[in-house]
Amino acid sequence: MNVLLRCCIAFSCGILLHKALPEDWLPVINGPIIGGIAVVFFTFFFLVLFSRGNRYWSGTLMLVLFAGLGWIRTPQAVAEPNWSELRAYEAVVLSPPETRAKTYKVEVELRRGKGENGWYPMHGKVLIYLDKMAEKPHYGQVLLVRGQPRRIESPKNPAQFDYQKFLGQKQIYHQHYLKATDFLFTGDYQGVWYKSWAFSVSEWSDAALRRLVPPEREYAVAKAMVLGLRDEMDSELIQSYSAAGAVHVLSVSGFHIAIFISILTCMLKRLEKRRYGRWLSLGITLVTMWFYAVLTGLSAPVIRSALMFTIFLLANPLKRKENGANALFGSALILLAIDPMLLYSVSFQLSYGALGGIIFLQPVLYQYFTPQTWLVDKLWEMTTVALAAQFIIFPIAVYYFHQFPTYFLLANPFVALLATAMLPVAMVALLLSWVPYLSVLLGWGLTGVTWLLNEIVIWTDLLPFSTLEGLSLSVVELSLVYGIIAMLLALAYYREVRWGGYALALSALLCILQLKEMAYFSKQKIVVVHSVSRQSVVSLVNGKEALLLADSVFLQPNQQPFNFYLKNFYDERNVRCIQHQPLVSVINSSRIVKNLPFGKLIVWQGKSILLVEESVQDAVPPAVDYIVIRNTAFRKVEELLPVFGKQKLIFDTSNKFYALENLRRQAQKIGLPWYFVDEQGAFLDFL
Repeated sequence: MNVLLRCCIAFSCGILLHKALPEDWLPVINGPIIGGIAVVFFTFFFLVLFSRGNRYWSGTLMLVLFAGLGWIRTPQAVAEPNWSELRAYEAVVLSPPETRAKTYKVEVELRRGKGENGWYPMHGKVLIYLDKMAEKPHYGQVLLVRGQPRRIESPKNPAQFDYQKFLGQKQIYHQHYLKATDFLFTGDYQGVWYKSWAFSVSEWSDAALRRLVPPEREYAVAKAMVLGLRDEMDSELIQSYSAAGAVHVLSVSGFHIAIFISILTCMLKRLEKRRYGRWLSLGITLVTMWFYAVLTGLSAPVIRSALMFTIFLLANPLKRKENGANALFGSALILLAIDPMLLYSVSFQLSYGALGGIIFLQPVLYQYFTPQTWLVDKLWEMTTVALAAQFIIFPIAVYYFHQFPTYFLLANPFVALLATAMLPVAMVALLLSWVPYLSVLLGWGLTGVTWLLNEIVIWTDLLPFSTLEGLSLSVVELSLVYGIIAMLLALAYYREVRWGGYALALSALLCILQLKEMAYFSKQKIVVVHSVSRQSVVSLVNGKEALLLADSVFLQPNQQPFNFYLKNFYDERNVRCIQHQPLVSVINSSRIVKNLPFGKLIVWQGKSILLVEESVQDAVPPAVDYIVIRNTAFRKVEELLPVFGKQKLIFDTSNKFYALENLRRQAQKIGLPWYFVDEQGAFLDFL
């Protein structure tokens, strides 16, 4: 096994162990662990100097040492700051804003805050959403903000994406929604010069692309592919790229860097034959590559890829064997040492997984077929690249996104070909954007290539069964799948039957777990009152079928609210058939849903659910299993007690916030068993 791979695994184990242990244990065990690492270091140093023949012990100690370094480098969780007394604050913009439908999303770092006793120094990050009516902020500008940021809430629905945890890994715990009158620019500037230059180049490139590519859809894709910014793309187009297995081209990564290096290598071949030609060629390539990284605003994926290719390219002039594995694992180790939390980044996992597949698996697949013509050879090469990358990353994609692109092999060769043509054209168009007429011609060419790319992707998405949805893997199942992949790779490399036997054993275990889950999910019965802002959403799950009752706004054709709040829950519970029932004022009565003067009665699987939409004067006897109060039907406890007594009531998020606060406060005083979805999260009852 590659030495750097062993070091990466050991370093990652140290990070995982640090995050797995309870936070209150760390102060107790940190001291002994650091002392142990010091002992291991000196022992390792002694063995290397005076006992070179003992490779086993020196190798073991090296792995323990790297695991310890991973532990040391992992940051401890920072306690969330208490800003309850904050009235105003001063903050500096940390990055260019992301353009959204109605707001600018920007990350800021606090410098000082104002409380009851005046201004005082403070630290912390806040995610700010600025109304588009306000002036767009820029990197390094200082804002004076009125008000208090709100804590980012944990997910309120089962299996919902944990945005709080995602931002918490970046040490961001608060967010703030601001109108144009809630802040002002102080006129000060506190940016770092090299970041300021990088972001300025990126903004200039964005403005140039806007002029070169007038159509909105093509401009959005060109901006994503060239600059790595997807804020102009609509969700439908992103979904089309995802269904075609081509979403990777929308994020600047190793694929884009590899295209530039391939083109430069072909152009500089003759130069390498001259004296010092290798170093000159390397210099031109590295300068071009890192300039492109600056062009994208020095985004994290580009820096990862540029670092890996820098290590790889240095092998040639140093007269070392070019080793993709060393470049891959070496760059991963450096990046994890700089930021250990990258290990939890989905983009980090996908990019390094795909590159690992291309480096290790693609040559094995490529040798199984020998094309006779240049064109077929290139098509086969691109096909094996797509196969190798997808084979390694598909378990991660299923684990996080619960879907798989069916026709990725059909679309990827065309996507790769058009992307290879598009990126050089885009770079030349940007460099010559100041030249009259020529820039227009280049803009037309860039628009045409981008249009064709979009059409191929959309056509692929429109094919029947273009995406396998509803897939789900647990952490244990994900580990088993990667164990099977590792055994199959070992079988391909070593040609020993025992690896195939191990793969079959793991496959059998995976099948047993899947069958057990299928049997469990086929018998499940769940009542869920979801937490969706300002709306009523109720799920009634029976086996693999579900009845979804929701306000009409929630049941939009583009399914954006459903995908954000509920899709992961249905995928994890193996729900395959979903029946929608809009909660309009009057619906057609059926054997399940019946209209009442003050709401609706749902009778399902022997359970009754009463949806109360208007105030009731007469007492309601405890004859139903669930009572859901919605649409602010009641505002005071005095109105509810004569009607429902002390029955358990469920208040969903369609009720007004101030009414819920008032009811919650009064219910706590009296000790009523009421359930408030906005505070306690979705109500679940497993039957």
